[in-house]
Amino acid sequence: MSPEQKYLFDVLGYIVVPDVLSAEQIDRLRTTIQAPTEQFPPVPQTEGPLHWDAIWRDLLDLPVLAPILENLIGNPELLSARAKRHDSPLPTYRLDHINVHTHVTNGFAGGQLHGGWAGTSGFYRFANNSLYNGLTTVSFELYDTHPNGGGFACIPGSHKANLDLPAGWQDLTKGVHDCVSRIAAKPGDAIIFTEALIHGTLPWTVNDPRSTVFYKFSPHTLSWSADFFAAADFSAYADMDARKLALLEKPNARYPRRPR
Repeated sequence: MSPEQKYLFDVLGYIVVPDVLSAEQIDRLRTTIQAPTEQFPPVPQTEGPLHWDAIWRDLLDLPVLAPILENLIGNPELLSARAKRHDSPLPTYRLDHINVHTHVTNGFAGGQLHGGWAGTSGFYRFANNSLYNGLTTVSFELYDTHPNGGGFACIPGSHKANLDLPAGWQDLTKGVHDCVSRIAAKPGDAIIFTEALIHGTLPWTVNDPRSTVFYKFSPHTLSWSADFFAAADFSAYADMDARKLALLEKPNARYPRRPR
C-alpha cells in the first residue's frame, strides 16, 4: 500500500484503485452472473458466486489488491511470525461474504445511508502508524457509471465521526445532503472502503442497469456474516490454491488452542 493510498484511506475512508480488472475479466463477470445475492434470506453459500465460474474465485486474491488488504485488515505480527518460521505467506484476513447488485434500474429512488459502526465487526482506528479496520469492502462496477446518474456514495471522513448520522439524512429517497459524495469508478476499477464509513446508493437515473460486485473481507478473527464459507467445499476446483482456500476459512480457524 503506497503512502498516498494510506493517507487517502485514513482521511477519506476509501480509495479507488484503477484498472484492477481487464476487459476480458469484466466481460466474464457480466456473462456469468446468475442472480443478485443481496436478498433475505441470503443465497446459500453452496449456490453463491464462487460456484458460478472461475472468474469469481479469481477475485478472492487479486495480486494488486492483496497487499492493500493486508495493510488494512491483516495481522502484521502474524505475518512476521510466519516469515520467521518460513511458513507459506497465507493471507491473515478472510472473506466474510459477497453481495451482487443487479436489481437497481432506472427509477430506483435511492437507498439508505448506513455504516458508521463502532462495534466489533465494523470499525476503524489508527495506531502505531498502522490502519486497523473491521469489515472492509472491495467494490467493482461492471458497467460505466455516469455523473449524477446515481450509484455508490458516501460521506467522506465519516469513518472517524464521533456522533451518529442525523436521522433526517439517512433516507436518500427523500433527498441527498450536500455532504454526501458520489464516488465515480469505471469498469475495472476497485473502490475499497471501510464499513465504518457512512455509505449508500444514490437514486439511479440512467437507462443502464447497475451491476456492482462487493467482496467483503474481515480480519481473520472476526465475522459480520453468520453464514461462514467452508474451504473444503471449494477444494475440488483446480483454480483454488492455498491462499484462496485460506481466505474461505472460518473466523480464527488457525488459532492453535481454538475451542472445537
